[in-house]
Amino acid sequence: MVPDFSVPPSVQLLPPRPPVAPPPAPGPSKPTEVKEDFSKLKQPPQVPVTTFYSSIEPWIRGIKEEDIGFLEFTGDEIEPYVVPKLGRHYTEVWEEQDTEIYGAPLPGFSSHRTGDGSGSLPKWDPSTLSEPDLLAEERSHGPLTERLISALLPMPDVTVWKGVKAAEEAMEGRPGGTGAAAARREKVNVADLEERIQDTMRFHGLLPEPPNYSAKVDDPIATALRHAQRELRKVVAMNKARRQRLVAIAKDRLAYQEFLDARDSLDKAILATYSKLQKKDAPKLSRKKKKGPESNGSTSTVDIPKPPPSALGLGPDDDLHLVVPDQLKQLVDTRRQWVSNVGSIFEDKERECQGRIWDLPKKSIYEGLEEVMKRELEKSQPPIIEGSQRTTSQNQADEMDVG
Repeated sequence: MVPDFSVPPSVQLLPPRPPVAPPPAPGPSKPTEVKEDFSKLKQPPQVPVTTFYSSIEPWIRGIKEEDIGFLEFTGDEIEPYVVPKLGRHYTEVWEEQDTEIYGAPLPGFSSHRTGDGSGSLPKWDPSTLSEPDLLAEERSHGPLTERLISALLPMPDVTVWKGVKAAEEAMEGRPGGTGAAAARREKVNVADLEERIQDTMRFHGLLPEPPNYSAKVDDPIATALRHAQRELRKVVAMNKARRQRLVAIAKDRLAYQEFLDARDSLDKAILATYSKLQKKDAPKLSRKKKKGPESNGSTSTVDIPKPPPSALGLGPDDDLHLVVPDQLKQLVDTRRQWVSNVGSIFEDKERECQGRIWDLPKKSIYEGLEEVMKRELEKSQPPIIEGSQRTTSQNQADEMDVG
């Protein structure tokens, strides 16, 4: 039976997203559409309107600095991706405990003790490896040799392959020569070939130090954790890209709210100044009557005409023209400049992207977010730790590994 070396199917760790719930059935909008009889039902207790206002206030209030701070907060992006270093197998710990208590392991108990990387290598001649052996696992090379062979690419050009064979034959007879001819001459076994490849790679600077493959790197639980971490990176990248869009819109809306607040303060200043001028120029004899002569010599009372309300505070000049005071004129000019210079910026932004400054957007603000998410994933991708780098971290007594 030919073994199956295909990659197993990926397991979806996240539960499927539930479908969108259908909208509720609309209720009656006119009294004539109500067919039920509610005359005998007890009237339910009335909810105060303040309770309703307090419940909807978080959804309709203005943007605050705290909201922008919440959207810009990224949280811990290191701790969720740290996987503890794999320790010893529990059967090895049990075996040592039994040895300490009983002096020897219990009968029928076998531990999963792993040997070191170089001592457990086979001793067969690698030159006897044939094509049928590639489909089975009875014959295997050392871990470094297998990784090196798996990195080789096929050479479709036969002339180049002949050049490689000629170079191997030319190396025959030289001290320390490599290749199949040297292997046949010196009877190199798998362990010797592993050591020779390791020394050659270190000589050419491809390997900083001998890797230690005896330490266990992954198990099913660690593999599932790394799979979950990959899914977590995708979700974090998507949330970060969405928050960036929301932060940009929230800052624009916060600036628009500050613009409205400044405009309202100018309106209040204009109204207060105009009211003060109206009170100062209000007629003092509005309730008094002035006496005037009549045609037959008798006296009569004459009412003084009241000025129109719009003219109060705008005293006429010598030509009987209404004059706006300088203080009121300065406030009105300041408001006009504020609206024309600053307000036009928000109008242009709203015209470019409808729903960005006020009102609701006509389309989703998350369109084209996939490219942004890909860039975030490339930035958050950790460096791959393999071989000698893992050995270095072990020598430094590092107890954690970033997945």
